[in-house]
Amino acid sequence: MLLAPPAEYQGLRRRVVDQFTIVSANRCQLARSINWGPLDGLLNSIVPGTGRLDTAGRLPPEVCLLLPISTLPKRALVGFDLVGPGGSDAHLMPYGTSVAIQGNLIALLAEAAGCPLPGPARRVVDAISRFRPGRLSGNLPRLAPRGDRPLSFEAVRTYLDAEADLVVPAPTLRSWQELLEPAQTLLGRALDEPFDPLSSADTLLLAVGELWRDPDVPTPLEIGHIEYYLREFTTWIDELSLAGAAATPVLSTVAEYGRRWEALAAVIVDPYRPCLIKMKEERRTILARRHPVRDGQVPVRQRWLTPVALVDIDPGGPGSYHVSIGTDDSSIELSTPITVDLWHRRIARTYVEDVHGNREVYAFYSTDARRAARARLVVGLSVSPDVWRVAAAIGILMSLTVALSALPFQLGADAVAVVAVPSSFAATVLLTRERSSLAAWVLGPTKQALLALLVALAVLSGLRALGWHTPPDEPASSIMSGQAQETGRRGPG
Repeated sequence: MLLAPPAEYQGLRRRVVDQFTIVSANRCQLARSINWGPLDGLLNSIVPGTGRLDTAGRLPPEVCLLLPISTLPKRALVGFDLVGPGGSDAHLMPYGTSVAIQGNLIALLAEAAGCPLPGPARRVVDAISRFRPGRLSGNLPRLAPRGDRPLSFEAVRTYLDAEADLVVPAPTLRSWQELLEPAQTLLGRALDEPFDPLSSADTLLLAVGELWRDPDVPTPLEIGHIEYYLREFTTWIDELSLAGAAATPVLSTVAEYGRRWEALAAVIVDPYRPCLIKMKEERRTILARRHPVRDGQVPVRQRWLTPVALVDIDPGGPGSYHVSIGTDDSSIELSTPITVDLWHRRIARTYVEDVHGNREVYAFYSTDARRAARARLVVGLSVSPDVWRVAAAIGILMSLTVALSALPFQLGADAVAVVAVPSSFAATVLLTRERSSLAAWVLGPTKQALLALLVALAVLSGLRALGWHTPPDEPASSIMSGQAQETGRRGPG
């Protein structure tokens, strides 16, 4: 009920606050707090049938619950910390528990859509949730495709053989691929997100290797048994496709659990009071040199010259959503973010109700239920004006110095001394260590340009030392004749 609450319980999750801090060019820290309202109304609709009420018909003062924290990508947790209400202990449930509850949720949604989930199809649904991309990308990195290209047939076959101990003949595996292709298309269309080759919903053959890990699947697992489960799953997907719009939540949930999982926390709360759960984790910083939005509203200079950070947010759901983005490096400044979908298309209506922004942090919140379920913030990054002015001035001086050194005239000793001054400034900038790897990444193109100018100046100086642009010596005879003519014009004496 908390993962997909009915209308009368949609206000239980009152507030979600996400605070993103870009720590470096590789790390981004997320601090999330989830505020749940009093849960007595929900529990009173469930608990009376269990006989767990006291003599006064009230709930106990403390109850242990599994509360959803976040829908996380399927990747290893880094720097993860979880705190329950009032600083109490909160325990992250094992991945297998999340898989079972996700299957229960899909079964409830399917029953509400009029297409109950059969037992054999449930085994495939759980296998989709159970697969983790690290099994392939971590153990067999050479098989992982680049970008959004699909996995090759041989890569899938090698993975099943190496990691799932499942040797499938090539003709049989091709027949499974043809059988699952329509289901993959329906799931991808329902989720409406970019293709992910390591998602077990976008590449359903990856889930085949997880069937033997299901305790409800008989062992040993024969090839014929696998095909039976796959056919039952595709038949159920076909029934959902005929159910119309009512089946879209079911299909999208199955597809989403191919690339994400529900993090559930076991906490002890007072059912009659609100509670607050806090979570911290580190994520990989996603940076880009060019602006991903290509519409005419983004200036050309900002599109091509301003690097950006991409931050994934989950603003959907009931209650209010608050988010803030900042950095640990005071030399880095932020520009006003642009809200886009996962396809990098600008979201026209973001339903933002209040904004706080300056050069160091940007924050907004929204309470409108029509906001997007998932979005991405494109945040422009730049160095502070004092750092940029110094780098730009040295770059201009170095450009003029290289241009003057390339002109065909001889330089005197004083001119050579003057030429050496900008090169010392450029060398100082190149050798200065930035405050963080994020600042070093933002200044990377500027430093590369200064390094190229410094190398060009060194090459030109070497060529001049070897005689380039030096006028040739005049012959001695011409010098003597010139002196004689001068003496003749002056006369004797």
